[in-house]
Amino acid sequence: MDIRMYHDLEAQLEETIWALGEEAALTLPLDSSLAEEKVQKAWDLIPEPKHTWGITSVTLHQYVQILNYNGHTQRSVELLNEEILDLESAGYRIIHAGPYIQMAETLLLQSKPVLAHEYLKKAYSIGNARAFRDQPKLYLEMAKSKVLDEQAILLRFKALDVNAKLLSELKDSQ
Repeated sequence: MDIRMYHDLEAQLEETIWALGEEAALTLPLDSSLAEEKVQKAWDLIPEPKHTWGITSVTLHQYVQILNYNGHTQRSVELLNEEILDLESAGYRIIHAGPYIQMAETLLLQSKPVLAHEYLKKAYSIGNARAFRDQPKLYLEMAKSKVLDEQAILLRFKALDVNAKLLSELKDSQ
């Protein structure tokens, strides 16, 4: 099965999208609403069909992180569902487990560990343990487990404090 090739946007448009993403990152945590507005604008600038452009996955990842930070997890689920549906229906080999891991994290934020488990298993089937190398250990453990203790998972997830992790990652990238 072939690997999907993505297209580059016109340079000026791509630079504008990158700049909005950087501005959004710099705005967190001081003004998370403004950060969301900036990344929403970046997302809106990506032409349809969105999932054919190279910049889409980076922008979507950041958009979902900020939506989740602001508690808008249902919108995150909708966006990630679109991305995953596109990946699974395009007919190409799926080589990036990121959208599945991000969906699982969003579902954990919604206290849905059973659904999150399904997405983590799918991520593991795509990239094995290497897909989880930059993720909390909990995610790999869940992906490999056959039985879940839902309450224990939710307690461990809450202790991860994914919003603090996001802020730390943003600070490190500046």
